[in-house]
Amino acid sequence: MLPYQEIDDEELARRWKELLSWVRERFDRDAGIESILFLIGIQSRGQGYQPKLSKKAKQDLIMEGTYCVFETLGLYKRVGIDEKGHTIWANNNTLNQVLTLPEQEKLLQVAILTYFDTLNT
Repeated sequence: MLPYQEIDDEELARRWKELLSWVRERFDRDAGIESILFLIGIQSRGQGYQPKLSKKAKQDLIMEGTYCVFETLGLYKRVGIDEKGHTIWANNNTLNQVLTLPEQEKLLQVAILTYFDTLNT
């Protein structure tokens, strides 16, 4: 069974709503998957928020956040640091199938929730 299939849809919806509520309270704004991945990317880089980032820098932070949350599911792993001090990620992906957009969204939600679960343990 794939990681995104292991959680009940109702349970996922409840937990996702709780996370969105926490983000809204913490940052005083609504968030979606990309903005949460952006925040996780900022956390991962450890450099804090920097205003006026280029579009490419923002996309890089979203990807960093994506790798971080996928690491919690064993889909990626950290293998080093590049010359800019950014993490080098290796694909440890065992998902040998193409996912539909709803499946991709569910996988990201499960990965994000799992990431936050690991912070609380």
